[in-house]
Amino acid sequence: MNAESPDRSWLRDFHRGFLLEGYTLTLVRGLTPREYLDRIGAQPQEDCDGFDDFIARDHEFQDDQDDWGDRMFVGAALVHDEDADWVLALEINGGIEIHTDAMKHATRGVSHFRSPNAMSLFSWWEDGELRTRFEGPLHREGSTPDHLLDLMRQTGFGLEAGTYDLENYVALAEELTGVRLTANMLEYGTYSTGTVEIPTEH
Repeated sequence: MNAESPDRSWLRDFHRGFLLEGYTLTLVRGLTPREYLDRIGAQPQEDCDGFDDFIARDHEFQDDQDDWGDRMFVGAALVHDEDADWVLALEINGGIEIHTDAMKHATRGVSHFRSPNAMSLFSWWEDGELRTRFEGPLHREGSTPDHLLDLMRQTGFGLEAGTYDLENYVALAEELTGVRLTANMLEYGTYSTGTVEIPTEH
């Protein structure tokens, strides 16, 4: 796979840059959307038909909270790959993967978080184990923090200078999963949804 050729700039322009205000995108293999939500301890909510419906429901949910961040609203849609089906999970801003141990129960997956102040965090999990996590390429943690170095170089990370961009995270997720994320996946997905409690001590 040539990690440099596909255009991944659509994520910046999606709904006029809406996601740049903060999001978490997660890809998990081997589960259905509802199975994924069960694994992360989500309280089931109604399905959403498409991105606009999901956003409207997320706004309603957040408006009903006394304190933002006590619970997170998450949607999970099925996406198809040549080799396997994957679950694409979406949070607006987010926090489930960062502030809970939910991904320990979600088998194999990758997660990319971007905060409103443009901090980005990439996580790679396998069989309940955090293999690699990093914000910038120079500061890596996990059980195998250096395992992705070759792929990181191939997908445009500057490992000597510590440089990176949003598209590098998307490309790395594609290399690890084989799933090419597209705007249509987010726009037209049918989202099974749920809410997850975030611990008070982060």
